[in-house]
Amino acid sequence: MNHSSLPAYAIFLLLSATLLEATQPVRWTTSEQSEFLQGEFTGVSVTSDGKLIMAPALEPLLDTEEAFIYSAVVDQGGNLYVGTGNNGKIFRINPRGQGSEWARVEDAAVYALAVDSLGRVYAGAGPGGKVYRINDRGEAEVFFDPDEKYIWALAIDRQNNLFVGTGPKGTIYKVNPQGQGDVFYDSKETHITALEWDLDGNLLAGTAPGGLLFRISSNGSPFVIYDSPLSEIKAMTVDRYGNIYAAALMRPEDPEGKSGPEPPSPAETAGNSGEVTLEISGTGEGTGLEIYKIDRENLVNLLYASDDELAFDLLIRSNGNLLVATGNKGRILSIDSRKFVTLLSESPGEQVTQLLEWEGRIYATTSNLGGVFELLSQPSSNGVYESKVRDAEMLASWGVIAWQMSNSRSRPVRVYTRSGNTRVPDQTWNDWSDAYSDAEGSQIESPPARFFQWKIEFLQGGESTALTSQRDAVESVTISYIQRNMSPQLTSLTLHPPGIALVRPAVANPAAGVALGGPDRAHIRSLPRSVRNLDGQPAQASSRRVYSAGAQGVSWTAEDPNGDDLLYSIHYRRQDEVTWNLLAEDLEETYYTIDGVSFPDGVYRVKVAVSDRASNPSAQALEREMVSKSFVIANSSPSLELGVPQVEGTRATLEFTVQTKGSVVHQAEYSIDAGPWDILFPGDGIADSDSEHYTLGIENLEPGEHAITLRVVDSVGNIGTGKTVVSIP
Repeated sequence: MNHSSLPAYAIFLLLSATLLEATQPVRWTTSEQSEFLQGEFTGVSVTSDGKLIMAPALEPLLDTEEAFIYSAVVDQGGNLYVGTGNNGKIFRINPRGQGSEWARVEDAAVYALAVDSLGRVYAGAGPGGKVYRINDRGEAEVFFDPDEKYIWALAIDRQNNLFVGTGPKGTIYKVNPQGQGDVFYDSKETHITALEWDLDGNLLAGTAPGGLLFRISSNGSPFVIYDSPLSEIKAMTVDRYGNIYAAALMRPEDPEGKSGPEPPSPAETAGNSGEVTLEISGTGEGTGLEIYKIDRENLVNLLYASDDELAFDLLIRSNGNLLVATGNKGRILSIDSRKFVTLLSESPGEQVTQLLEWEGRIYATTSNLGGVFELLSQPSSNGVYESKVRDAEMLASWGVIAWQMSNSRSRPVRVYTRSGNTRVPDQTWNDWSDAYSDAEGSQIESPPARFFQWKIEFLQGGESTALTSQRDAVESVTISYIQRNMSPQLTSLTLHPPGIALVRPAVANPAAGVALGGPDRAHIRSLPRSVRNLDGQPAQASSRRVYSAGAQGVSWTAEDPNGDDLLYSIHYRRQDEVTWNLLAEDLEETYYTIDGVSFPDGVYRVKVAVSDRASNPSAQALEREMVSKSFVIANSSPSLELGVPQVEGTRATLEFTVQTKGSVVHQAEYSIDAGPWDILFPGDGIADSDSEHYTLGIENLEPGEHAITLRVVDSVGNIGTGKTVVSIP
């Protein structure tokens, strides 16, 4: 039989008939951007409205064989320079895409690069804290040594003056073309993390750990444009209208200022050999990201925020879209004027660290692998998207997989699935299936397992040249699966105190006139779980406790691994009996009240059974039971045997004995002449048996007759009474 030719309902019936499965299928649909972003991308983008498309091609230009690329700059001739760590190397790639090592500085990491109008390249490094100037032959010499530890940022003005942002003293230096420098501005911060020019020639500076964005005039007069709630302004750019874009990060505090303010920045450690090792700080997790747009009136608009991403660089394009270099999945985001975010591309490196544009060509650099790429205008020749791993929570059988394209004439895609029993796919997983062809529903071939994953492969071809064309978009992917049926479990069984009845709670605010729709809700269990509770009512209402003579309340809790609807039955049995007798069945509530008045006195137990037959075929339903501890039903009232009252002067003494049947004496009370009730203890001081003897002495009685009324309550709430009359002469 060819399952792929069966309609979906036939496949479902086949699964139900051959496997012990729950009858409520689970449908896992991926259609939102946030859902797609949990997967892995190779040559694939996801748009702001949740569509998978071919990504712009990311063409590799150079593998530096270094771990980190910290900085990059393009000169007037289109030569691209990249600064790396941890060997102080600078690479150059010419406009034809040919690159190699070009220069090396006497420091571990090149954190900043700049090119002046004469084509001279400047490199800021650490942890030596020097600025180098490099000639055409790649020879580096110290140009400026400010006695700082880190050079984080460089900027050059129209007169070829070099501005140097440093740490850990948070000072900006101005250095003339001859290498003579002075303090331009002392920020009182720990690090100057970014430098940029606005359209009016003012210097913009970002800091850490205060997260301040300064505008500094040519005479060194500062003005704080924005005080970010985050701790570091990592990157800035300015568009042609003068709007400032800034990326802020939340970084762990570093009171000594020893580690760099941004990942990947070096923390300096020295071993016994005196050798300096540079370690990447904070590359494993992000603690907060915000991207701002600040207009010329200094109004701040939040464009984007994330709790688990880091931004390393920003690039504004001529169409107004902002490109964001992020980690830790090496992604390039595109944010348009509507604040819509597209995942444009995912690189092989863990972090995209720099973005540059030269004559319409976009370059990207990465760390953890230190590579240089060009982001082309045409789409990738191929693309693969792998979904996140789906946890079915237990062994499951897979139904059909279906996907929806943006239009019926979209070029085809290949869809594959695999399954396994480890959270992270490894060699124990089943191989990827053969490609599925029917987008409306193809039977999944992967074997039953707990975990599942699908992937889409975009085929080569296509005519689009736009960076984010939606011509051949995948809009959604849906799979269905059925968990292997697991037995429900009773987790507790409670006997409530005698006389406590459990009843359904009253409807809140019945005067409001709100009623559940429809005359009969018996069909609700047949609906999908996702819609059956749309009226806002809980699946099971808790009980309300009220007093009722002779009542014995029983309640229980149960759970089902599959989330099946559960039905309950309750049986009873006297201690001297063998057969269980049915009290009630098909209960949906998790409580029941036994009307003890209808039962003979004795010791009883109850048995509660839970079944998942409401969600499974009868032959495949599973059931579990739990038996309670014993409890007493005693309907006979306590009896009182009164002695003859003894009178001496104004004192009367009355002795009496209380006898119960099937219970114990709980409390005795007396009242004189219909007055208030007062408690009386038995002779042994504790009412705890089925027979208790009491002595009641009453002092200072007035002459005449007095009515003494007795009231006795047993342990199950039965009440016995007695009365006698005494005469005081």
